Amino acid sequence: MKGIVNWYSDRMKRGLIEGENDENVMVYEKDIPFLTLLHAGDPVEYDLEKTDNGIKAIKINKITK
Repeated sequence: MKGIVNWYSDRMKRGLIEGENDENVMVYEKDIPFLTLLHAGDPVEYDLEKTDNGIKAIKINKITK
């Protein structure tokens, strides 16, 4: 899937991605590749994983222009 980072907080170690289907999914620091920084507005590709707390983004890759 593709989406745009809505927000990401280094302090809280989580954020939100707005997906191409207008579905918002949580993203957590542990699912972001090492040394990858996310900022609001960054385009990303990701997979989805169902958890006990809902759906989250995994295998996040920042799309470079």
